[in-house]
Amino acid sequence: MTYHWTIVLALGVTALTLRVVVPLAAGGRELPTWLRNALTCATPALIAGLVVTLLWPSSGDVSSLRTLTALAGVGAGVALLAAKRSILTAMIGAAVVTALLRLAFG
Repeated sequence: MTYHWTIVLALGVTALTLRVVVPLAAGGRELPTWLRNALTCATPALIAGLVVTLLWPSSGDVSSLRTLTALAGVGAGVALLAAKRSILTAMIGAAVVTALLRLAFG
């Protein structure tokens, strides 16, 4: 398994744990407001961490074209979030913009 997939799986397990296991552990009781707010903010923060990790790997062998197309995709995602779209829409939009730019510019 590559480094990138290890990071993706670790973040997925963490997000799943935060969103599912914590409320189940509460046993049907109402979660405190601070914990609900933290769980709501955790997934976008994990996604941001994933983006940064994948954009600038520790090996340093990232081409400027790859970085620029990824940053354009992130910009599209941020624009969609600013337009009050869902996080899923923003992620899909960012992926599509990045893929189309990489296809166009090789």
